[in-house]
Amino acid sequence: MSEKSLKVSVVVAAYKEEKYIGHTLDSILSQKVDFDYEVIVGDDCSPDGTADVIREYADKYPDKIIPVLRKKNMGMTGNSLDLISRAKGEYIALVEGDDYWIDDNKLQKQVDFLDTHKDYVACFGLCIIVDEDDARHKELEKQSGFLKIGKDYSIKDFEEYLLPGQTATSMYRRADFNDILNQIMNSEFDMSRFIDRHLVLMMLSRGKIFNSGEEIAAYRYVMKKNSGSWSSKNDYYSTTNLMNYLEGLKSLENIAKDIGIELDFDSRRKYEWDKFMNNKKGFNAEDAKLIKKTILGDSNDKFGMTLYRIKRRVGRMH
Repeated sequence: MSEKSLKVSVVVAAYKEEKYIGHTLDSILSQKVDFDYEVIVGDDCSPDGTADVIREYADKYPDKIIPVLRKKNMGMTGNSLDLISRAKGEYIALVEGDDYWIDDNKLQKQVDFLDTHKDYVACFGLCIIVDEDDARHKELEKQSGFLKIGKDYSIKDFEEYLLPGQTATSMYRRADFNDILNQIMNSEFDMSRFIDRHLVLMMLSRGKIFNSGEEIAAYRYVMKKNSGSWSSKNDYYSTTNLMNYLEGLKSLENIAKDIGIELDFDSRRKYEWDKFMNNKKGFNAEDAKLIKKTILGDSNDKFGMTLYRIKRRVGRMH
């Protein structure tokens, strides 16, 4: 396979996913396409048998799978960025090591779209949500932070904290993707805090983003602690997670300003204020003070936020 003929690089970042990585790779290898693609799979020094499973697949499919088996843990961001830097395809499709594709034509459909719509820099689809046993949870899909219909994605969607799609449904133009990563890495931004939301914001500054409205991937949502899953570590309501979220909102606003996009998350801050007030008994006095100070201090309209808090307090008294 020559680099010139390579159409897609599928990037799979894995950690502690011995139980799931085979399913992920099977869903990639079952794709029906009329072009060449590579699968770069990186195990981030997992303590289980994830690396062994990847070796088995690499031995069986040496023309497709490129294994990257680390001897030292790099963390999710470091692992992913290194794998992306190895990609050679015109397009990049991302999949986390416990998610999988449910449409055998996923790659072909997205390549066809981007080939014929040059003003779009990325495309996505819909995902279903499954648990550790592959049982579907439609109630979680209704609450998810992803677009739930097919359409062009907008900055308004971004302000409502919706993503154009879950990671496993994505396909990006590699040239734009790499330019953005290089731009961020050459700035003072802490790359350990880089997430898909930063990437989506910066891609919006390069061109259009589309969601097809078709279910093409399964997002594995695991709430068991110590599972290695992103959701198991980040979806608990706590001071640490809330503060990281609030700091992330401000960081995104600052990035948007630098790249010429108007972005205002005050509606999200009001939402988080209400949520915090409804759950404030779960926080100690010091943490509660910090959260309140951050929400007000980060607001773009501090007078409006103060007024909102007063109205909220008065409303609770009646």
